[in-house]
Amino acid sequence: MACFRGASSIVTLFRSVLRGSFGHERRGTGPPAAPLAQDPARPPAAAAAATDSHQCDAIADDRCSMAPDAPAEADPPVDCAQLALEHGALADASAPLVDRLAALHALIPELQSRPLANVGGLWGMLSGIVDVAFGDADGSSAASVGASDIGQRGDARMLILALLATLSDCAEDEAAFGAGARETRTSMQRALAAVETWEEVEVAIRCASWATHRAQCLVGAPDEWFARAHRWIDLAAARCYPRDCTRSPFEDADPDAGIALTEALDFLTCIVAADYPALKPEAVHSATGHFCAQAAQTRVCSEHGIDEVAWVWTEPDHTYGVLCLLNAVITYGALSFDALHSAVMLLCVTVNITKCQELCGDIVYTLFTSCYMRSTLLAMNDILRGGNADLNALHIYGLPSLTPYQTAVYGIVYYITRVMDAGPTGFQFSLRTGNCLPVLSEAARRMYPEVLRLVFPYLCKVANDDRVDSMMADDWAVLIGILENTVDCRLSSQHDDGIDDGAGDAPLKDLYDGALHAIVSVFCRCGMAIPTALVDLLYRMREVLSDDLAQSMLVFAEAREMLRPGSSSWMAMLEEVMHLYYFDRGRSITLRRLTARLCAKAFLEAYDADVEHIERMSFIVAMFDQLSLEEDEKVVGSLMEMLSVSLRRPKETRCFHALLGHTMRAAVEPAFVRCQQGDELHMEQMRQQERQHQQERQQERQEERPDARQVGGSWQAPGGDKDARPHHLGNDCIYEKDERSYASWARISQSADCLLDVLVWRVNMADTIGARYGAESEANTIALVNRLLDLLSSPHTFPSVQRRILAVFMRVHADADLRLYVRQPGCDAVMDQRVSLHENARLRLAVDAAEESGSRGGDGSDSGSHDGDQDETQFPIRRYILTVLFVFETNVDLETFTMLCQGLTVQLSNRYLFSVCNTTMAKFTGSIVDHMMTRYDQAARANLAPDERNRISNFTYGLLASTMHHKHVMARSVQDKLLALFNDGIAVPKGASATPQICLHALNVAMLELPLAMMRKLPDIFKQLVKIFSAAQLSVHLLEFVSSLARDPRLCANLRAEDYRPIFAIAINYIRSRNSQRRRDTSLQAGAAGGDKSVSRRQSTIEDPRPAPDKASIQEVALDQYVLVMAYQVIDIFYMSLSPPFRAQLVDHLIVGLLQANYHQDQLDEVNEVCLDMILQHHGRSSEEIMRVEEVSTKEDIGPVVERSWIQHNAIVTIRAQTMGRLAQIVVRTPSGTTSRTIDLPAEIVRKSEERAEQAPMTSLPTSPLSGASTPTSSLSRATSHGRAVVGRTRRMHSIVNASGAGGGGSGAPHAMLDVLPADSVRRLLRGELLPEAGTLRSPPLPIRYGPAACLAQEFITGYQGLMNLDPPAMLPPGLEAVARSLRLFDNNPTVDTHKVSVVYVGPGQNTEREILLNQQGSPAYWSFLRGLGHIRRLCRMEGFSAGLDTSGHDRDGRYTVRWRDLISRLVFHVGTLMPADEHRQEQLVRKKAHMGNDFVHIVFNESGREYGLDTIPSQFNFVQIIVTPVDGQYNSHKGGEGRAHDESAADGNQPASQLYKVMTQIDPSVPFVGQAAEPKVLTLTALPAFVRSLAIHAVTLSHVYTTCKVNGASADYVSLWHTRLQIIKRIRATAQRDADSKRMAAPPAECPNVADFGKPVSDPSLATTAREALGFLIHDLDGFCSGEVA
Repeated sequence: MACFRGASSIVTLFRSVLRGSFGHERRGTGPPAAPLAQDPARPPAAAAAATDSHQCDAIADDRCSMAPDAPAEADPPVDCAQLALEHGALADASAPLVDRLAALHALIPELQSRPLANVGGLWGMLSGIVDVAFGDADGSSAASVGASDIGQRGDARMLILALLATLSDCAEDEAAFGAGARETRTSMQRALAAVETWEEVEVAIRCASWATHRAQCLVGAPDEWFARAHRWIDLAAARCYPRDCTRSPFEDADPDAGIALTEALDFLTCIVAADYPALKPEAVHSATGHFCAQAAQTRVCSEHGIDEVAWVWTEPDHTYGVLCLLNAVITYGALSFDALHSAVMLLCVTVNITKCQELCGDIVYTLFTSCYMRSTLLAMNDILRGGNADLNALHIYGLPSLTPYQTAVYGIVYYITRVMDAGPTGFQFSLRTGNCLPVLSEAARRMYPEVLRLVFPYLCKVANDDRVDSMMADDWAVLIGILENTVDCRLSSQHDDGIDDGAGDAPLKDLYDGALHAIVSVFCRCGMAIPTALVDLLYRMREVLSDDLAQSMLVFAEAREMLRPGSSSWMAMLEEVMHLYYFDRGRSITLRRLTARLCAKAFLEAYDADVEHIERMSFIVAMFDQLSLEEDEKVVGSLMEMLSVSLRRPKETRCFHALLGHTMRAAVEPAFVRCQQGDELHMEQMRQQERQHQQERQQERQEERPDARQVGGSWQAPGGDKDARPHHLGNDCIYEKDERSYASWARISQSADCLLDVLVWRVNMADTIGARYGAESEANTIALVNRLLDLLSSPHTFPSVQRRILAVFMRVHADADLRLYVRQPGCDAVMDQRVSLHENARLRLAVDAAEESGSRGGDGSDSGSHDGDQDETQFPIRRYILTVLFVFETNVDLETFTMLCQGLTVQLSNRYLFSVCNTTMAKFTGSIVDHMMTRYDQAARANLAPDERNRISNFTYGLLASTMHHKHVMARSVQDKLLALFNDGIAVPKGASATPQICLHALNVAMLELPLAMMRKLPDIFKQLVKIFSAAQLSVHLLEFVSSLARDPRLCANLRAEDYRPIFAIAINYIRSRNSQRRRDTSLQAGAAGGDKSVSRRQSTIEDPRPAPDKASIQEVALDQYVLVMAYQVIDIFYMSLSPPFRAQLVDHLIVGLLQANYHQDQLDEVNEVCLDMILQHHGRSSEEIMRVEEVSTKEDIGPVVERSWIQHNAIVTIRAQTMGRLAQIVVRTPSGTTSRTIDLPAEIVRKSEERAEQAPMTSLPTSPLSGASTPTSSLSRATSHGRAVVGRTRRMHSIVNASGAGGGGSGAPHAMLDVLPADSVRRLLRGELLPEAGTLRSPPLPIRYGPAACLAQEFITGYQGLMNLDPPAMLPPGLEAVARSLRLFDNNPTVDTHKVSVVYVGPGQNTEREILLNQQGSPAYWSFLRGLGHIRRLCRMEGFSAGLDTSGHDRDGRYTVRWRDLISRLVFHVGTLMPADEHRQEQLVRKKAHMGNDFVHIVFNESGREYGLDTIPSQFNFVQIIVTPVDGQYNSHKGGEGRAHDESAADGNQPASQLYKVMTQIDPSVPFVGQAAEPKVLTLTALPAFVRSLAIHAVTLSHVYTTCKVNGASADYVSLWHTRLQIIKRIRATAQRDADSKRMAAPPAECPNVADFGKPVSDPSLATTAREALGFLIHDLDGFCSGEVA
């Protein structure tokens, strides 16, 4: 013992265990291999063989030493707990700590190198020692530990850690833990989390992966373990590679720290792989980038006075660990651009490490075939262009021929040419050519021979690919540019790598010629347009070209007309070509023939162009002189043709220099003056002339066709052909003279078309091969733009010309780098996602310093005029905006206005185009809104024909909706005006339903984009909605808008109680209208079946807007039922979201409205019964309490119980009382919810009985409406004080719906002759009866009162707490199997609507089902969208509805999912990227497809750059697809490049501007096409999730209704979960009644049927000692009350 108490004994044991644990993994004593000790000039295998021999021998020795021994017969495991019992003091918790530590000290060596079992038992014996060493479960020291024990804390810590290290080596099997493995792991992990010193950290690193089951069983937050592992790695790296280290690069590092660093990296990788969705993305990104940067970090070392570069991390194992971490991050989640940049650098410099080659290849292939492809190539491009110049000048230690930069460049090219080429699919070819070629171009510029040896064969392989004809013009330009940049290796020997033909490898010159020949062959074979750059390259190599290439060059030059007179240097080029290929007799005859023919052709065209002295050129004279020497007849024929032409007389040469200037001067007509707003006198004269002209034309038409009729202000013949009206707006004038009557009209139109074609070509110059911008070219383009803007605002421009200019300018868009491009006419707003990485030559936007500084003081420009002397070298976007605004405000032409609205609606969704001029955009949007309010209102459009008026309205409101994309620059007043315009647009003339639909959809977007403005305008919007509820075609859109609004209670925070009346009125009127139509249909069918002629006669006069049920299609019936379902949902969610005081003011109106809307005449509809149950159950609860209502009923585990159930109307009360204890669970089941509470039943009965005894007798009678008294509170209001119920008062309430059918607050005159409803009205309603007075009284008062229960038992046994005048509950027969089965079925039905929706991510270039199902990652924008849809939940901890996902903890469907809930709905998403998908495990794909294929609705986040088809993931049940696509193809990249759109915040606190997304709906043709995204909507990323979630809920509901009608027939009604629960309750009531009747007929009732279960009943509740006795007392009390024995 004395020996033990010395510290040296424990330290010795601790270190021996530590050395023993790491010893079997220690590397050899030789120097480790340097990460880049290989030659990139050779393939990795050859380079590995060429490394230093002592390094290879050391690695081989290591592998031999690490090779496992031959398998031997396994020993049986040793029971740790039994072995510990042999050391008596260790198992004795009362023994002194020092004795227990001594026993543990002796036990540890016995456990080493032996298979172990029952680790949990051993660990449980050591709990006291663990508490002393590391604290108790709460992290603090145990209070019972004495002072002497505290002194032994250090010894205890070392021994416990030594034990953990031993166990991790010997108990690797999971079964070794035995029973209580989770608790054992929990205790071990808390001990590991408390380590402090480096020695302790070493052991913790070693044991962490084992104790956490490779991070699968982490205790605590994954973020904490992630940070802890991060710190461990930093500690290990600091000890292994100290900053002030002066050792040689090949000197061995600290062995223990090196092994610890490897283990810590592996543990961090396990955490990422197991719990990435629960980790903070920022921490993962930061850690990954940090370790990648560390692994790639270099340092300068000096040896023998020579500075060289070496890598800090010299161990390949450590680099391999960082690569494993990187692989896990990109496999399970997203990665930021900064971290990706460091990762790519590490991958590039470690390509030649033998151990890392395969993993590096897998990682890079994953990056290239996922959403990281573009970002990876961007990072490679940055590496090529960046780098430390000083380090790049130093060579790598041990490799004097290489620098780190050369190694990185080689790695980049190796991955692109070898790894990227591994995939054979078509889209990979397009990605390879479109994105990788620019990076190869940048790498080839360095002219490294080892790089070029990879590039040239790759170019040859691309050119020989069968899919080469799919390459874009940009790709060919880059490919040819590579050859242009590397042509020096062919023209000179400066870059020769010294390899000759006999070395086995072809020289660089031959490789270059092979690539060039392959590219030229493609253009010759496919007949594609010949790029000028290729011809220039061939011409540059003209002296070294072979005959075949020279012949191809001449063919290309002819096709490009480079040898045609008028082209630049055509004569000098022709002369040089003739000297090289014609006069050289060693060339092939085919080449000489071609050269002679081209010369003859150029000679003839030169004469036609009057080129002076062409025949006197020296090479022409030489050709003529050698005519006698030519023998080939074709060559002689060409020369003779030239000679005959040369005899003509030459003329003076003419050049055309001023085409563009002449065209611009001829584009206007000074005699024409376009009418504009403000020319009042001129406009009035034109109006008079127009009216006179129209009267004459109408009179002539009437005389010719007397049967014509006037329709809406225009004349229409019976055939339907309308008279063509002038194309102008209603209150404005037409032109004095039609523009086509001018003689200059055709010339001006052609001139304008020429200018516009030039503009489109110059803006899209990057799409033309070889075109590049220069300073002069850019200035000319800007001058052209300014001239066109002048034409656009000039009053002398024809309207048709103005529209042509606008048609082009409206197609101008900008990308994320502010580069302009012109969309093709008619194409979608979403451009191709493939953007080349090379420096694009497109025109850029001009960034105004005043705009960027946020200055909003000045208005900039007044009328769109431009100072032509200003030296502006970039596109004048600010002037363009002001010019368009000027045209918009002064225009009077209808077609021009239509084009403006259509074009601006699309163009405003391109936020990048307007991102540099926020001040101007603020003025623009404000002016547009103000202009719409003042000019284009209903009065201004009154003179237009109905179809034109509706068309203008649709375009106008579509343009207004697009202004919300720029909410960040809109002032509060502008936002209010915008919503006011949408509100006014809801109410339109009859027959125009498109405009209200557009406005409703715009308001739906505005509630998410402009929530503050929406809150201010909401009361006005509610009042306006009441005016359009009668329009049947708007019912779905209106109800979906209201439903979406109700799901965001924050928008209704400022509403008063009376503001909600219109909403309830709308919903109730839809219910009443639908039920009235049903009654009418039933009456007509009954009359037709009975032969009632009067009914048949009436049928012909009734205008039935809806077809009869037997003739209606499934879609029409489903849509009709969907309206009814949505109406009830609006009532439910709005009512439950109200505060109790507001409910008290609205409940009478709501109940009366439901009664009047009832379908049957003698009983309540079941849907109304459900709604009334919801009203009564949730009247006094807050929305927070409703949210806490159990989704599925569960039974509390309170031990043995006796259970009884009662039914009262539509409620079932169950009491589960302990047989020996005092607790009882009271469960109340109703159609709309299930509540449960557990109480001390005897004590609660005593307390209630005392309160009832103290309560004063109270009486309550309904207040008569004739008395004139009015109460300020509702009849359903209830006040409670200290448990005493106060009887409420009733008052007369007016109907929600007045006689005309419009909803309102109800202010009609009182009905003095009507009586109040009887006091038992509520009881009759709960019974399902319909009050007879409800059909005649317009506003019957409802005596709904709250008060004390009739007897003490009803304080506990009642389904409607506190409600008076109810029937007492009736006991359900115990032991009846039918009742028990029905109750189980009832409990399995959730209390809310449950929905399941799939979320599908489509990555770049993906279009097949398998590619999509294999996705386990997405872009950062996708993850942000996913988090906005709901809350990420761990599946094994999720309760309630799980949409069929595996919640058992086996993670067959992944570890996490996304769930969302509100007051009436639960929504679980089947997220494809969160489900496991291994391409080698087909069962995982099948399981994922099974989940997603059974969902009615799919949310598709499409970043593929192409259309997503409805049958991409085929399924029988996939009815609706909500497709989310980035606008303009600008995906939320990892890099915020220079010149991107700046985020500006609006003055009212709106969220910063973010990426815009288009949302559209694809639906199965058999399903009714409705919804807010029937037309595409554009939203910001912040508003996108809520909008899509609302769409999904509505689509799922519609799909359920449609499926019900399709399966059960058109006459079947959709039954909700609440409705199902009501039907189950009714079946239970009927079953119980039949059982009671059968027993009563069989035998007289027993005297006391409950004696066996409850014993002798107690007469005094205070005598009850158990819950069972208390329940018996309640049963007898209730039975006595019902039989009249108890007062």
